[in-house]
Amino acid sequence: MKKRILLFCLAVLCCAGPATADETKVGFVKNVSGQAFIGRAATVIPAKVNDKLQVSDTLITRANGSLGVILQDNSVLSLGPNSRVVLSEFTFAPAEEKLSFVAKIKRGTIAYLTGLIAKNNSKGISFQTPTVVCGIRGTHFAIKVDAPDEEDAVPAKSEEKSSLQGLWDKVRGKKAGE
Repeated sequence: MKKRILLFCLAVLCCAGPATADETKVGFVKNVSGQAFIGRAATVIPAKVNDKLQVSDTLITRANGSLGVILQDNSVLSLGPNSRVVLSEFTFAPAEEKLSFVAKIKRGTIAYLTGLIAKNNSKGISFQTPTVVCGIRGTHFAIKVDAPDEEDAVPAKSEEKSSLQGLWDKVRGKKAGE
């Protein structure tokens, strides 16, 4: 009888092992304010503090929402209202020198503070938007993507500056139009 129970337990463990190996842990939700959600495999659930995040998850905030995330490499990702970000790729295996993070910003405002991936592989991080790809070479940045929806994002005209670009110009001391 003991042998049967032992064999049954081993069979359960063998079957459960591969299922969890496919779920790459990206990080966890640190804080939530207002309406914020996690989209995973055709389902959308309300985000809660300490929710685990996986590759391919979509982070979504509504007009009154914000979301703070800590990634496995200790980097910090913050989403403002009306944001949608897909965690496309995340590999954090320092011993194997496999370090990368790719996020697709469909719309909204995000701030990012780099962690160990950027420190050890400065070209391993990129943020993609409907119009550009941003590679990280510093320690932090903020970006705003004005897109009505991820399906029909229209690039802004080159002569129009976003409010974030205007703010960036003020910080750098540039005057309008320079």
